[in-house]
Amino acid sequence: MKKLIDLFMLAVIIGVGMASYSYAAGDMAALSTQTVNGDLLKIDGEFYVLKDMAGKEIRLHVDKTTALDGAIKVGDKVEAQATDKNHAASIKHVQPKM
Repeated sequence: MKKLIDLFMLAVIIGVGMASYSYAAGDMAALSTQTVNGDLLKIDGEFYVLKDMAGKEIRLHVDKTTALDGAIKVGDKVEAQATDKNHAASIKHVQPKM
C-alpha cells in the first residue's frame, strides 16, 4: 500500500511540474515581437540604438537572453526581433540591398 501511495504522490508531483512548465512556455510564446531592420548607430551599455528604414531611431535593450549573430558592431545593417517593450530577442546581420 505504501508503494502505491508513493507512486501516486510521484505522479501528482510530476503532473504539477509539467502543468507549471507548459504554463510558463505559453507565457513566453504569448509575447509579441516585431521585426526592426536598420543600421546600428550606437551601443550604449545594454542598449543598442538602431535607425530604421524610415529614419526613426529605436533603442533596444540587449542582455544575456538576446541571441546575437556573431559580433554586432556600430555601422552594421541588422535585423532585430523586439518585444513591444523594446527588448531585443535576437539581432542578426543582414546584407545591404544593392
